[in-house]
Amino acid sequence: MKSPSKKAHAAALRALGCVISGLTPVELHHCMGGSMRQFGQLRGVGMRTSDWLQIPLAPRYHTGELGIDALGIETWERTFAPQVELLERVSAELGYDVFELAGLEHEIP
Repeated sequence: MKSPSKKAHAAALRALGCVISGLTPVELHHCMGGSMRQFGQLRGVGMRTSDWLQIPLAPRYHTGELGIDALGIETWERTFAPQVELLERVSAELGYDVFELAGLEHEIP
């Protein structure tokens, strides 16, 4: 299968709706820290991960009161789901491996 462009990937993510609530519109969250540390995707000022490693989140779960920044990554992942699992779900729904496109080795269950 031909890889989508990053622009097409972002559009496909937005069309999925929020991976927590199913709501739209969404903001795209770059997955880092927490469960993503195993891939070297750390969190720090000015750090950003690959655009392939994004999940769609309703504003409430991204930047709002239940947001990953408000709760902290570890608490957010315990409350909702590990980011790596959400990326696996996104890959399954989109029909392509976002880990592979980001240059990471990861077997999707």
